[in-house]
Amino acid sequence: MLKNIYKNKIRPIAISIIRNKNKILVYERQDDITGKRFYRLVGGCIEFGELSDIALKREFNEELSLDIKNTKLISIFENIFTFNSKGMHEIVFLYESDFIDTSIYNKNIINGLEGDRAFKAIWIPIPDFLNRRHKIYPEEIISYL
Repeated sequence: MLKNIYKNKIRPIAISIIRNKNKILVYERQDDITGKRFYRLVGGCIEFGELSDIALKREFNEELSLDIKNTKLISIFENIFTFNSKGMHEIVFLYESDFIDTSIYNKNIINGLEGDRAFKAIWIPIPDFLNRRHKIYPEEIISYL
């Protein structure tokens, strides 16, 4: 759910590519207005006074109840887009990370909770994003796969 706090404001987020052989962990979203489906990396908003790597670890713990390690910042970029007919603007801190619990890599589905919205994080082959079979946002992520 989009918070009104970010209406007409820039939203800083920290997200991470987590690789599992030739796959990455993502979750599906849908624009309620257009009906278009797409994927996002796990992560979330950086709170005031919080460093991006700390925010990333907090978000993984809050949303998936999992801890990550080896967090490496690979890029920072802007993402300006429309979602549910609302203009959005993000500053994206893109990381690569690993799960501490290696048994997670054997799970097909990882149940998550973002606020009151349940979601399922899944492993999707990287070529599915490279050949545009599936959409991932922000699109800049593709150049880091």
